[in-house]
Amino acid sequence: MEELITIQKYASLYRLSIHTVIKKTMNGELQTVVKEENGKEVTYILNPEGKSTTPKIQTEDIASEEEFEIDYKKAYEDLNKEYLILKTKYDKLLKNQ
Repeated sequence: MEELITIQKYASLYRLSIHTVIKKTMNGELQTVVKEENGKEVTYILNPEGKSTTPKIQTEDIASEEEFEIDYKKAYEDLNKEYLILKTKYDKLLKNQ
């Protein structure tokens, strides 16, 4: 089944510049469909090669992310404490000059 994708997505999917993709559409190398969305005409490219446009998610990455739960409140408090220490040192340096 042919899939409709935008010019920007096609360019990133095939690692091309947007300019190159537009040139290919103008030369007729790529089949396009123009649709109106929200009062604007949007050009879509037919993706006949069937290259999936959805990113593949590896289950190993998800499992490793679940192992590292971050306590954001504690991390914020630690950074704020470090910031206050550095700020007082900086203020002391300014007073000594």
